[in-house]
Amino acid sequence: MAVLHITYNHNPQTSKEGYDGFYKVITSYQYRRLSKSHWTINTEESPQAVWQKLKEYVDPSDYFLMMPLDPTWFSAKDRTVLGWLAAGP
Repeated sequence: MAVLHITYNHNPQTSKEGYDGFYKVITSYQYRRLSKSHWTINTEESPQAVWQKLKEYVDPSDYFLMMPLDPTWFSAKDRTVLGWLAAGP
């Protein structure tokens, strides 16, 4: 199972897309909202497949970044962060 980190900042002044569609897609996964603009999701899908679902809700004037989290980036002795992310809401 992959953990993807997604940063999304909706620009309501110029965006033609609504935030609701983006939120609905993100919350269809096992997810954690880390802050107002930062999410992590657990998925068996590739980042490309997740993007195909999200792209219709992301306007060119919005800020969007998605990257996989590699478990080796975290301490091998302390798996607390990955355990918390994997637990989901």
